[in-house]
Amino acid sequence: GMGNAFGLVASEAAYTHGNQWLGQLLTYIRKNIDFVENYLKEHIPQITMIRPEGTYLIWLDCRKLNLQGDKLSQFFITKAKVGFNDGRWFGTGGEGFMRMNVACPLSTVQKALENIKNAVTNENL
Repeated sequence: GMGNAFGLVASEAAYTHGNQWLGQLLTYIRKNIDFVENYLKEHIPQITMIRPEGTYLIWLDCRKLNLQGDKLSQFFITKAKVGFNDGRWFGTGGEGFMRMNVACPLSTVQKALENIKNAVTNENL
């Protein structure tokens, strides 16, 4: 709860001069979201996404993979080699969902989706 001089200067600079950066960031994140949506439709139709309305976190509906409970998160960790948030952490309605962060380089998003596609294909899901 207590700030310091560096935090105060950084906050002032962000609010005063950060508009252009924020606009570029939001555009980049929107492109990542669009990429995920298109990639899933084309390559992994068993997984659909819920388009976020105000965040860089995407909910992936993985229920068509028919992996229940810990099997879904283990599939993502051990087979796809990606670490997403298990939807169950967010309440009972989260079963069968994973949460993906797309506030990262597009190359990272692409690699994660390729890993998932390969894992789904290899496991015949």
